[in-house]
Amino acid sequence: MSDSDFYRLLLNYERWEELLGFRTSGQGNVFGIIIFDYINNKSRYIFKIIDMLPYKIPAFEFILFKGRQGIKVYEFNYETDENQWYFYYYDRIQQKYVQDENASSEELEQIHGSPDFFAEAGIDYAKLERPLLPADLEGFSKAALRIWRNAVYARHGRTFKSEDLQALFNEYAWYKPDNEYTDDKLTDIDRANIKLIKEFEQK
Repeated sequence: MSDSDFYRLLLNYERWEELLGFRTSGQGNVFGIIIFDYINNKSRYIFKIIDMLPYKIPAFEFILFKGRQGIKVYEFNYETDENQWYFYYYDRIQQKYVQDENASSEELEQIHGSPDFFAEAGIDYAKLERPLLPADLEGFSKAALRIWRNAVYARHGRTFKSEDLQALFNEYAWYKPDNEYTDDKLTDIDRANIKLIKEFEQK
């Protein structure tokens, strides 16, 4: 592939695109996620792996690991001359994926991704500030509707027993876990939204 051969994974807000790119360069094969800002006409990597040898192609899988969403990579280790698993999670301070040095290859080998990992794609949590319309929920899978419904609670700080939900909401700056949470914090709008979402889940 040429340097311009990038494939869009998803489009988020404020006209930033996240791209998964596969290309060759003078350094070798480059595998990474690039953020491109069309307004300022600039891009940067938030995740990048460079493989010097073209035949040492890494494998990727999006997983949950110890309460974090991230990328599991089967990557060649030039020091040991063998492949092993690594885990990269998104660091919001650095605004890029960083390697979890405490994740062992043996532990990661046993963990696999979920088909619902990207279920929140397309959900606009800001819409939960007003009564939802049926049109807001059309076309979403049951997995996505589950996230819509639990986001109503998450906006008030509820914590979750389900690891996938907790890991997902932990990624958002607006989520503030509250150990004293009760459903009394729900507003009339919240309750109406939960009711509508449940109706879609039961279809």
